Amino acid sequence: MRIIPFIIASAITVGLIIVLNGQWGTTPPLGKFLSPQVGFWQNAEPANEDFNADLHFPHLKGKTEVYFDERLVPHVFAEREEDAYFIQGYIHAKFRLWQMEFGARAAAGRISEILGEGPLQWDRGQRRLGMVYAAERMVKEINENPVSKMQNEAYATGVNAYIDQLKESQLPLEFKLLNYKPEKWTLLKTAFFGKYMAEQLTQSDDFGFTDAHKIFTQKEYEKLFPLYPDSLKPVVPNTPENPYPKKAVIDVSVPSTADSLYFTYKKGRVSAAYNNINKPHRGIGSNNWAVGPSKTGTGRPILCSDPHLALTLPAYYYELQITTPSLNVYGVSFPGIPNIMWGFNDSIAFGFTNAERDVEDFYEIRFRDSTMNEYWFNGKWVKAVKRVEPIKIKGEKTLFDTVAYTVFGPVMYDRSFPAVGQKGNYLAVRWTAHDPSNEVYMFYLLNHAKNYNDFLDAIKYLTCPGLNCLFASKSGDIAIWHNGEFPAKWRRQGDFIMPGTDSTYMWRGMIPQEENPHMKNPVRGFVSSANQLPADSTYPYYMGRTYVLYRGYIINCYLDSMKDISVGDMKKMQTDNYCVAAEFARKILLKTDESRLNADEKKYFEMFREWDNRKDADSKGATVFHEWWGALRDTIWQDDLMLPFMAYPGEYPLVESLLKDTTYPFTDNINTPQIETLQDQLIASLKKATSILKKKEDEDKMEWWKGKDTRVGHLIEIAPFSRFHIPVGGGGDVINAATDVTGPSWRMIVQLTDQVEAYGIYVGGQSGNPGSRYYDNFIDDWAAGKYYTLWMMTQNEKNSNKVKWVMNFNSK
Repeated sequence: MRIIPFIIASAITVGLIIVLNGQWGTTPPLGKFLSPQVGFWQNAEPANEDFNADLHFPHLKGKTEVYFDERLVPHVFAEREEDAYFIQGYIHAKFRLWQMEFGARAAAGRISEILGEGPLQWDRGQRRLGMVYAAERMVKEINENPVSKMQNEAYATGVNAYIDQLKESQLPLEFKLLNYKPEKWTLLKTAFFGKYMAEQLTQSDDFGFTDAHKIFTQKEYEKLFPLYPDSLKPVVPNTPENPYPKKAVIDVSVPSTADSLYFTYKKGRVSAAYNNINKPHRGIGSNNWAVGPSKTGTGRPILCSDPHLALTLPAYYYELQITTPSLNVYGVSFPGIPNIMWGFNDSIAFGFTNAERDVEDFYEIRFRDSTMNEYWFNGKWVKAVKRVEPIKIKGEKTLFDTVAYTVFGPVMYDRSFPAVGQKGNYLAVRWTAHDPSNEVYMFYLLNHAKNYNDFLDAIKYLTCPGLNCLFASKSGDIAIWHNGEFPAKWRRQGDFIMPGTDSTYMWRGMIPQEENPHMKNPVRGFVSSANQLPADSTYPYYMGRTYVLYRGYIINCYLDSMKDISVGDMKKMQTDNYCVAAEFARKILLKTDESRLNADEKKYFEMFREWDNRKDADSKGATVFHEWWGALRDTIWQDDLMLPFMAYPGEYPLVESLLKDTTYPFTDNINTPQIETLQDQLIASLKKATSILKKKEDEDKMEWWKGKDTRVGHLIEIAPFSRFHIPVGGGGDVINAATDVTGPSWRMIVQLTDQVEAYGIYVGGQSGNPGSRYYDNFIDDWAAGKYYTLWMMTQNEKNSNKVKWVMNFNSK
């Protein structure tokens, strides 16, 4: 029974909120909060909560029935499709209203309205990034598409129908804690969710790389930040059956002034470091793959997809089925947006990973004076467009933040809002998310797609974020498209802050969709992606530099060798903890001269040598590798990468450099008079790791899961509403990519037989109410690597014992 622990947790939370009052000013009126009639007591759901209901709304045009199964998953059966989206909005609001409201505010830069001055920098960053501008352009696109307008308006009407009948006692607990009420839902709020996902998946570190390239020669820089790993297995290989474009159709020649104005290598130690205020967590990524009929035991495709996002409560996703006379789709949705985002229908299945492309660049602007009214561009002074962003602050006066817009985009950083560590630089941002787009319509089309051509038509509406779009169908087709709006760039364009005084460094156009890397039904029998480079060095366009390597490498190795693949094989593979990065690194670490080690160091060295390269939850060898390799990386690089926000080389450069060059120049510590060798650094790093490992043993944290300490945090870090110390293996460099705060937020496996067979699980639960047993009830099964059968309910199963509750919706 959840009521007693919920009451205790709520009492603790009241204390926490009171403590936070000094910073945020958020203490609720305690009399109301503690009231038995309207306070937090009303949010404790009894174990036998009854979700049955007969509901009537004049907005509906037909009859809709919603059947909830034992996991509280709704199966929506609507006579009219427009009604189905109304119901989706209503149900999202019923179970996730605070999450939706808070998420829209966070994206829009409106958190200070409810929390006070604490998050003001966040809010200013969101506004100055152009999130409101981008969302407004998306709304315009939605309204110009009759189908999309219908869908999004129906969804918003459903959300508002729930809000309108909501009693004060029924308000989600967080509204009571923070002492505010929900606003009416709008198309703009839905657009904010779309743009927030684009922001979270945009990979850009222009500031960190700008710092780095100024203190290294070009040769040194290329060693630290190589573009193409030796062991690359790209998303789409260049093969005779699927060749890359022979040359770029857009000019990607390097400007003649680049050496003097842009490639400013080795100009001495820089005095200030830039930092992007609202940079997303680097652990965000994903895996997906599909195997074709030639590789499966049934002769039918199997599609697997597991996006890696922040692990949060309430959960990112909400699982449901939508059935109308023209639609039958199942999967997970994002509360705040209509449609299914990862899922399948009667004909196809689809999933996504982050494309990792750099579609956000910064330009240094020269203004005429501090008024920022005019800026120098193409030999003349050009008038800037000013946008005033009113930012309300709870308990304070409204801040009116003026943002100048240039031909590149908004000036995110200026003297009133400097990037961390620098003063006086005016930096404008060019971001594809500012361009008109309607990704919601892409998902609408995917939900209705019947074949490959329908899939291809749908993904044409994808602008930002760029995604690896995965497809499989009952007809036997499999395909993957590295897709989105990608600027055609010359080598290293956009890695560093670019000059913004003329058009020389502007993007010259977008790569035509047909030239994006893609393949359909390859001879090898599978397609896959895991945030690695989409193509190799023969692809004619520059693709940026923020990719990972090892998950994609091991996925391809597994799929290459497998045959007669079953769903069980895919479950095992999707939760696999084998660390191929350690397999490569082992060849380096085992070169350590054991004669120079003391007893403790020898113990951990031996523990590593006997380790099986698996980051299983109870593995101690995984902990030794993590600490030792991390210490070696820092020992070799920290003396060179001295600035606090400088870009750090990715996961593969050190491994590949040390394997092929034992005299790697960065091995030497520049802060000591002697010249250190690799052997010296192996010994030094193991000594550092040993001190950490001895402490972990004393604290009983040698098992991998204890040290990694995965947690699923509440959206505003309310500890009693979070889950801590999740006993799960994995890591960012293995297929089961569970880190401390990110991981496989949704696992899905779909076998496209005549009767679709599908399995899935996400982190969290269907309810957003911490007082509900459905709030976090999936987490333990997720950590154990279990899956739920995804029940695609039919009209004939309405009396099934799987149905626990029914909501009937009618117009009268």
